[in-house]
Amino acid sequence: MRTVFRNIMIVLLAFAGVYWLTRQYEAALGDPLFFDGWVLLAAMGLQLLLHVKKRNPGWLLGPATTWRQMHISCGYFVVLVFAAHTDMSLPDTVFEAALWSLFVIVVLSGLVGTYLLSAIPNRLEHHGERLRFETMPAVRFELERRASGLALTLVSDATSLAISDLYANTLHEFFSAPRNISAHLSSSRRPLKRLVFAIDSVEAELGQSGETKLGEIRDLVEAKDRLDFQYAHECALRAWLFVHVPATYALIVLTVLHVAVVYAYRSGV
Repeated sequence: MRTVFRNIMIVLLAFAGVYWLTRQYEAALGDPLFFDGWVLLAAMGLQLLLHVKKRNPGWLLGPATTWRQMHISCGYFVVLVFAAHTDMSLPDTVFEAALWSLFVIVVLSGLVGTYLLSAIPNRLEHHGERLRFETMPAVRFELERRASGLALTLVSDATSLAISDLYANTLHEFFSAPRNISAHLSSSRRPLKRLVFAIDSVEAELGQSGETKLGEIRDLVEAKDRLDFQYAHECALRAWLFVHVPATYALIVLTVLHVAVVYAYRSGV
């Protein structure tokens, strides 16, 4: 909490400094839009350093978490400068509307990403050892292989068709791919409870050895559910970047073009 308060104060002080310098520039008969416009462009360029840090960690000193926090704080600063630069007025042309739209997309996706980056790691801490995203398909395949082997053993030992129906109609689909993504993102355990109830409903028809193996299947179902929980949240951590990063680069390109158009118009071209 202390860190958040400190970052807020830094952002507000930085904006207050820029606002004061803009007024001084205006008092010297300069156009304030040119001054805070260049500040806005510089701040947007500064935010790209996080991308450089991710791609080439050795190029910039300091931990990635520090650069991420700076990126977030700079984002709030950019919002304030953008509001001052546009005077909170709506766009007049198609080009300005495109700039506005991209800026809003970048800000909203950035806010979503900030929330996900703070909330998801805390959630994952309570769902077993965190796995690398690239290893999840192999782990899922191993769980499916073990579950199908136990199910086949139970089918051959049991006289009832309940086991084969349970695996064919429910468990096979559950183990074959990531499931219940939306439920995991909302922290709902209803799908898991339904599966456990379905397993428990056939337990009475088995002997002691069958109950042991069915218990192993239940453990595998719970392990697969934890894997799907991690998969859903790791996908969420990646999905917002597919919006935020392209929109950011498109915004910077249009901003540079906007600068070129403004100076061309000012020089009478």
